[in-house]
Amino acid sequence: MPDERGDSDARRGWGWVVLLLVLGALFVGLRGIHALADQPEQSAIFTDRVVVVGVTGRPQLTPTDRAVLSSHLGDAQAGTVSVRPRYVGDCAAAGWTTLGAGRRAAVNGLCTPEVQGGRVTDWPARQAAAAARRGDAQLGTLGGSVKGCVAAVGPGAALAAAKPDGSLAAYQSPQEFVAGGMQSSCPITIVDAGPLSDQIISELANRKDITLIVTGVGPNAGSDDPSLQVIYRLGTTLPGWLTSASTRREGIVTLTDLTRTLIEFSGPATSVAVDGAPFAVYSADLSVDKIAATISSVAALSDAAPIGYLALGLIGAVLFAIILISVLRGQFRLPKLILTLGGILLASMMLTGAFPWQYSGSPGLILSLLVVAWLLILTPLALLVGRMAAVPSIIAATGITVAAFTIDAALGAVMQPGSLLNSRPIFGLRWYGFGNVTFAAYASTGLLLAGYVAHRLLTAGRRGGALAAVAVIGFGIVICEGWPSMGSDFGGVIALTPAVLWLLLALSGIKITWPKLLAIGGAAVLAVAVISVLDWRRGPGRRSHLGNFVQRVLDGDALDVISRKAVASAETIFSIVGICSLVIGVVLWIVIFKYVLPRISADFTTARSTVIAALIVAIVGTLLNDAGIFVWLPVTGEITVVMGWFFFDWADRHDWTPGSRSSATVLAEHR
Repeated sequence: MPDERGDSDARRGWGWVVLLLVLGALFVGLRGIHALADQPEQSAIFTDRVVVVGVTGRPQLTPTDRAVLSSHLGDAQAGTVSVRPRYVGDCAAAGWTTLGAGRRAAVNGLCTPEVQGGRVTDWPARQAAAAARRGDAQLGTLGGSVKGCVAAVGPGAALAAAKPDGSLAAYQSPQEFVAGGMQSSCPITIVDAGPLSDQIISELANRKDITLIVTGVGPNAGSDDPSLQVIYRLGTTLPGWLTSASTRREGIVTLTDLTRTLIEFSGPATSVAVDGAPFAVYSADLSVDKIAATISSVAALSDAAPIGYLALGLIGAVLFAIILISVLRGQFRLPKLILTLGGILLASMMLTGAFPWQYSGSPGLILSLLVVAWLLILTPLALLVGRMAAVPSIIAATGITVAAFTIDAALGAVMQPGSLLNSRPIFGLRWYGFGNVTFAAYASTGLLLAGYVAHRLLTAGRRGGALAAVAVIGFGIVICEGWPSMGSDFGGVIALTPAVLWLLLALSGIKITWPKLLAIGGAAVLAVAVISVLDWRRGPGRRSHLGNFVQRVLDGDALDVISRKAVASAETIFSIVGICSLVIGVVLWIVIFKYVLPRISADFTTARSTVIAALIVAIVGTLLNDAGIFVWLPVTGEITVVMGWFFFDWADRHDWTPGSRSSATVLAEHR
């Protein structure tokens, strides 16, 4: 008689192989689509001279900008510029200093520069301000790196054009510059024209012998507005949207990108400590209205996000009240449905970036409606997938979330800019790839999915299959998270790799020892090192921040980056929000380990190991990423939602009611 069980197991085994092959083919196809995406082109400067006119408080096009651009649409490149110096909202002097240093700089309140005798008068104090708290901006980098000289017009421009010792190759007041016919003997001239800005821009725009760059450098005096500002370049041969390898965003560059562009314009340069990348361009036909709309859309990415968070907060408060009332009444089906919705929340927040809501007339409203729409679409989908696959709906929700994040990674993280999980542009943090909150969401849902699949396979007596599933899912997410053209997340790989290795070790049945734990930590560091070195080898113009960190190590200033990230993490943890989140989170983790896991162990046999792996991500990610507590929050929230669902499912099947004598008996029986 044929062995029917053996045949069935073989068919299931081949089914998993076929499924993996199909998913692999889909992933390769998505990567192919990413490879076909438009790439920016380099756009050289062909004139012998460049004039940079820096302006303050220019988040939108002015009438002068509109008039100038309307007559130069065939030779203009336009976009927005992140003017963020080291501290968000610092004065314009910090922006000028950042332009001169090629790295984000601080000025410690020195917002009114003065020039006497051809040098910045308080240069030593400004150097000390830039170096304070392990700052790594080297003032005078631009002036000391270019071939030729850099002339300054106006006091702000002096901060950008000064040499490392604070001296200036040439200096004029704006009035002298205008009176002299706006001529300069230096290849590069930087202008802080103040009230004369519009006059100088209008006249220089008609010059054919120069390339004119108009850029915002910071807020008006007395303002701490961190908004991105207008930037455009005239006299090009390739009109379109400015971009750079630093941002990988159409229509967005940074002040340090301008620094690098000016250094490379002066001629081939040796390695300099500049964070920016040269300007590039996405070729396009421009119009003044299109430029204005793009500038407004970038602002909306910052301004509308809080409205979306508020909408989710209000919805969450109402749903939490419903859960609380239902649980007190001993009713658990509605709470399970709400938690299924909560389990799909992260995917819904990420998928808001699939639509260009930022271009709408009411971006805050559209964003709020969009995230609600995704919740209403994905929650029934999770219920349907759960029913069809015979898995809990909350696991189906985590699977859909992992799939959504993986698709975005394969496409090059194209949905991140408009995602509610991404950082707002005004903070100037993560311009491409996956940010820390996205990483925390992806890692926690991925570990939960891997852990549950392992549970199902272990229950069927297939330990090898369980370990293979955890390895494929876990390391697949590590690759998507860290690869430079996908998630490009340095800290994420460090935090997630040991968690995946822990889960594999815990499920393998091998005794866990300290040497093995140290080996896990070493493997995480090795994984990051390999990816970072491969990225570094691509060259300065193509590196992500992983490769740039390798260059920092070679330059000897990596410790400054590490210490600043540690300080940033500590500031989030020891803030009011951080302390409250930490206390509440610790209580939730204790409740999960002490009360929830013992009761759901039969339904999710690998839950304890999975939750420990997630806790590793929460702790290591919080300590090693500058986002700090904002890694702890999504991991803690996701684990609480999933474990809460399993607990309510257990309570529903065991007729458990809070506070009743019978519930105490049921709890005692499942200790």
